[in-house]
Amino acid sequence: MRALSMAMVLVMVLIGTTTVMAQTTVYTTQDGYIAATSEDLLDKAISYLGAKDTVALQKLMDTQMVFVLKAGMKVYITERGIFSGKIKIRPVGETFEVWTFREAAK
Repeated sequence: MRALSMAMVLVMVLIGTTTVMAQTTVYTTQDGYIAATSEDLLDKAISYLGAKDTVALQKLMDTQMVFVLKAGMKVYITERGIFSGKIKIRPVGETFEVWTFREAAK
């Protein structure tokens, strides 16, 4: 039981360290990638793109909670989806965060 507790603490420390380390590197956004204020909205946008439902995608983008990233913004990666290929980014000097794809920040 003690070994399990120690393993859980180690995992939590590693996850926390990864998050802190990720925020110390500044990345630059790439042109043309979609971003959203929540991971669920990003998933919706992806499904609309997959279905080629441009009307639904435009309605979602009209809410301004889903948008196309501008190239050249300096950002920190604050969270990484383990197997999803998605990341959460925060522009340098700002307090808000958005979800996008790993390839959107280099």
